[in-house]
Amino acid sequence: MNYQQQFNAIDQVLTETRQYWQILPFQHLTLPWPDNLALSSFLNSLSFDQLASLDSDDQLLRTTFTPFFDFNIDCIDELALVSPKIIPCPDRLKAAIKGRKWQQIERFEALVPQGADDVLEWCAGKGHLGRLVAFHQQRTVTSVEWQESLCQQGQLLSDKFKLTQQFVQSDVFSITDSLLQQQQQAVALHACGDLHTALLQQAVVAKTRDLLIAPCCYHLIRSDHYQSLSAAAGDSELRLSKRDLNLSMQKTVVAGARIKKFRTIEITWRLGFDLLQRDIRGVDEYMPLPAIKQSMLMGNFEQFCAWASALKAIVISPSIDLSHYEQAGSQRRLINARIEIVTHAFRQLLERWLLLDRVLLLDENGYDVELFNFCEDHITPRNAVIKASY
Repeated sequence: MNYQQQFNAIDQVLTETRQYWQILPFQHLTLPWPDNLALSSFLNSLSFDQLASLDSDDQLLRTTFTPFFDFNIDCIDELALVSPKIIPCPDRLKAAIKGRKWQQIERFEALVPQGADDVLEWCAGKGHLGRLVAFHQQRTVTSVEWQESLCQQGQLLSDKFKLTQQFVQSDVFSITDSLLQQQQQAVALHACGDLHTALLQQAVVAKTRDLLIAPCCYHLIRSDHYQSLSAAAGDSELRLSKRDLNLSMQKTVVAGARIKKFRTIEITWRLGFDLLQRDIRGVDEYMPLPAIKQSMLMGNFEQFCAWASALKAIVISPSIDLSHYEQAGSQRRLINARIEIVTHAFRQLLERWLLLDRVLLLDENGYDVELFNFCEDHITPRNAVIKASY
């Protein structure tokens, strides 16, 4: 299938399965699909270990759950892994850059085509990617970054190696089109949400000749709902909230034991407090809480409840047995995980839908476009890259 056909097939599946993935697991106290008895029976048979095993493999996950739906959700192939030869560089050039981050940078940089055009590095941070391009290809690199302190640090690093890399401190949402030009290569490694879509939209206007973009964090958008980029996505019935977009990011392949431990504590406490607030308010309705710092998880459930109740103006009577709710939260965690695993069966489909929306925007504007993986997913699950030439 071409990209348009792939998008249409995935869009149809996602539209017809909205009741399974366009939900928030925390809202539900029981499995929310009572009419699908086979699915409920299967879910109730799964242990935490079995859920974790399924959750680590998107293809296995889709294959496992396909029999419980009346249509095939295994409608996408794995993207090809393109691995050009990595050019070695001096150790001093990658000093203080963590292992997986450096692996991402060097694999992405190896895909930047050789050429005479200047390179524009979008949302550059300290310009690690641009610095490597300037070093290997001896080309002029302009690194655009919003935070002035990162620009200053990046410029010092570039000057140290006497590279032709210059930093421009700018807000890319209000950037003048003089930075995006036709005779140019624009690159962006993991520019989040609206940051990389701004590059796509502005590059299309400027007809920038070459683009190499690895999208990330689709949920970090300024509007409440996703704004489609291509005509195909504009015709879709899907309306995606930030919460829906976050589903596409929920595959974690690099979390260590400590992170997993804190995640377990956080889910248990959130689910326990949710039961508590329902009883206190007499309203059987989920009440969302904001993100918390990891340091809060080093305390105890009583402290967490004190923070949450103060935030939501809820009074907890001293006579309430909080240990009961903590235990109930722990028991509820398995139900939550069983609901969540069903939504996760669709996360790769949703991410591919979002990627293809970007691909089709470029295709509709005259670009030759490729979509593939630039590294293995154990290096980063955000390993898809869009390569386009005008």
